[in-house]
Amino acid sequence: MADGGIHFDGVKAVDGVSITVRSGEVLGLIGPNGSGKTSTLNLLSGMLRATSGTIWLDDENLTRHSMRHRARRGVVRTFQSGRVFGRLTVRENVEAAALGAGLRRREARELTEEILEELALEGVAQDRAEQLTAGRVRTTAIARALAARPRFLLLDEPAAGQNETEAVELITAIRGFAQRRECGVLLVEHDMSVVMGTCDRLHVLDRGRTVIEGEPPVVRSDPQVIEIYFGKRH
Repeated sequence: MADGGIHFDGVKAVDGVSITVRSGEVLGLIGPNGSGKTSTLNLLSGMLRATSGTIWLDDENLTRHSMRHRARRGVVRTFQSGRVFGRLTVRENVEAAALGAGLRRREARELTEEILEELALEGVAQDRAEQLTAGRVRTTAIARALAARPRFLLLDEPAAGQNETEAVELITAIRGFAQRRECGVLLVEHDMSVVMGTCDRLHVLDRGRTVIEGEPPVVRSDPQVIEIYFGKRH
């Protein structure tokens, strides 16, 4: 999907990273703080322009296209802050996103109910977003992103603020909608229990460069990964 880099005043935030996200899979993008994870999401979503390299969606080169164009083509992202409309209910938040994606009202309502069930949000559907826990706000933001019917969904720390029950529900939901909707998911997350329970493959970054990519058991036991996370003495 992408092979590129971003430089800030000579600092290489992302340098020659090549990432492919497949339909229906969950790819985890992990690494220590400052490794380039969020910069990579910004690069893929169009929030930042690549200094070098290209970004492809099937046969379409998206490298110079705007974030809005990429969203219309099915590349949608969430944010760490969980962007929702506080005074709207959870149901209204999701339905508004579906309408904004061009669905008719009846279609938007039907899709909204599907997503609320899929993400276990039925119990808070009538609550205003400003009344939710931080974890539920993030889940509502994911629901809004799904309402845009993405082909590829970029999730930025969706489990932050989630309690254990919410995190387990989130793992089940992400794996479920990736497969049912044939939606490729790129997941940035610090909670390793969520990463290991959700992802089909992992891509590890350190200082803007790829360290290793592979299935979770292989990556978890890789000496370079162990050193990055725990230091040489381990």
